[in-house]
Amino acid sequence: MKIYFLLLFALLSSVSYAQDAKKFYEEGRQLKLNKKSALALESFKKATALQKDYTEARYEMGWCYNDLKNYKEAIIVLKEVRKSWTTIPKVFFGLGYAFSKDQQYDSAKTAFIKCLELKPDYSGANKQLAYIEYERNRNEDALVYFNKQLTITTDGGKDYLFWYRKGFCENAVKKFESAIVSLQNSLLYKQDYTNTYFELGFAKTKLKNDNYGALDYFKKAMQMEPKNHISYNGIGEIYRDNIKNCDSAIYWYRKSLEVKPRERKANYGIGYCLNSKGQYADAISYLQTAIEQETNYTAAYIDLGYSYFQLKRYTEAETNLKKAVQITSDSQNAHYYLCKMYIEQKRKADAMKEADELKRLNSKYALEFKTKILNL
Repeated sequence: MKIYFLLLFALLSSVSYAQDAKKFYEEGRQLKLNKKSALALESFKKATALQKDYTEARYEMGWCYNDLKNYKEAIIVLKEVRKSWTTIPKVFFGLGYAFSKDQQYDSAKTAFIKCLELKPDYSGANKQLAYIEYERNRNEDALVYFNKQLTITTDGGKDYLFWYRKGFCENAVKKFESAIVSLQNSLLYKQDYTNTYFELGFAKTKLKNDNYGALDYFKKAMQMEPKNHISYNGIGEIYRDNIKNCDSAIYWYRKSLEVKPRERKANYGIGYCLNSKGQYADAISYLQTAIEQETNYTAAYIDLGYSYFQLKRYTEAETNLKKAVQITSDSQNAHYYLCKMYIEQKRKADAMKEADELKRLNSKYALEFKTKILNL
């Protein structure tokens, strides 16, 4: 009889604990719906303390940790959930999200791919995979996932960041027309994100068919962030490369240097423009500053070499042009100026080597230079 009562007591206690655990779980769910993740977490902890195998509560705990940006704890909890829920896609999504925020990108990718294996149309999984590749500067791979996401939901979740990042990746791989469409979609959902205007200005600049449109985007960004040098550089590039007005380009690059005195692109831009104006000696210090800011700045080495070449400072010219080739072996401009300089110096063997490089690169100048070399 005593054993019977003990068993009955244990059963009743178990039922009571389960009921209390359920109460704390429901309480946590409501708090989580009301975006009170910290309070919700405490309720879920109480639920799992009363019922160790309460997987639903433990899963919600994991997402509370995600919401509270405590991603390492989220990973620990959701790994435990995964042991029980081996075929539930949302577990792998939550785990992938925690891994990605903790910058464990390979683990995150594995989790999201597993989520999609279990449910191919799982909302947001492809978007998160796209974001991972975006963070890793794998722009082509990111675009694959962005486009897969759009086969599931055509609006990208009405998420300005989705469209901005897609546009950024498209700019990076020179798909400028597509980038403009994506970035304009981003503006539909958020009109005060300066980076979107930067990228729109960049895309329009590269297309070279709407200089005023490009200028308008950079000027809009400038109004929003007058202390950001990117707008001034963008306008400088339009005047330098598209409108071919070096004086205006220099004006805008100097505006950039007022904000950030040693900014590499502005220093390079001024140096390039001064070379174009025949002011080779004045260009040197700007190009040197650009190189100090980015030691592998191929274009700056080429222009610095060109400055020295024009000043007939051949040793310094050769040093900088060879550095450009060392960084970017297929740089036609670097090989062109080296060849031209060697011809001027009557260094036939060196000139012929550079002419051969130009031929390898399908340069239209290769034959012309070879003829000149043979006549030296």
